[in-house]
Amino acid sequence: MNQKRIFLLFALFILSTAQGQSLDLNKIKMDDVKNILGNVLGKKEKSKSNWSGIPGDPNFNAADRMAIKEVVDASGMYWDAHNLEGFLSLFTEDALEVRYSSGNERVSSPIKDKESIKNSRERMDFLKNNTRQTRHMMSNTLFLELTENSADLNQYMTLLTTDKKRSNVMLTPISCHFKLKKIEGIWKISYREVVLDHPLDLEGLP
Repeated sequence: MNQKRIFLLFALFILSTAQGQSLDLNKIKMDDVKNILGNVLGKKEKSKSNWSGIPGDPNFNAADRMAIKEVVDASGMYWDAHNLEGFLSLFTEDALEVRYSSGNERVSSPIKDKESIKNSRERMDFLKNNTRQTRHMMSNTLFLELTENSADLNQYMTLLTTDKKRSNVMLTPISCHFKLKKIEGIWKISYREVVLDHPLDLEGLP
């Protein structure tokens, strides 16, 4: 009999004694003991995700979904704040990003390699130096898969900015495909594919 079982039996003994009931060890069920302790301590076991992948199925881990959505939202907000360190912290060390060139050529690169970080820094500096404030406005989120340690989802967003004359400009709707992994209890983006509905050319704005 391990220590955890001894503790649970002792706890049940204390509870039954306090209630003036006799304790019959032969009728004890471990699930009953856990439920009693959970009610007494105000804790419940963490529910496991067994989501079917069908929109509308409520059988998923709500805490994981909230944390994943928070990471996706933070990626846009950190970028808009020119916080490169915060932005990169949301990704796994081997995270990949896929983008499409003006000729619709698929280009894949590690988000955290030196060249990608250099390009991201230059882009942020350009926006800041030219007083162009971007806003990634998140909207529709569609989960495709969700397990205890991995997630796959599509995310719509709209990219807004201000030009040199301080007028508001909608640059393009964006469709993103995200894949995430849970690493040491924290969700991180391991893959991001960005599809622009309209070619992006900040330099060409009036």
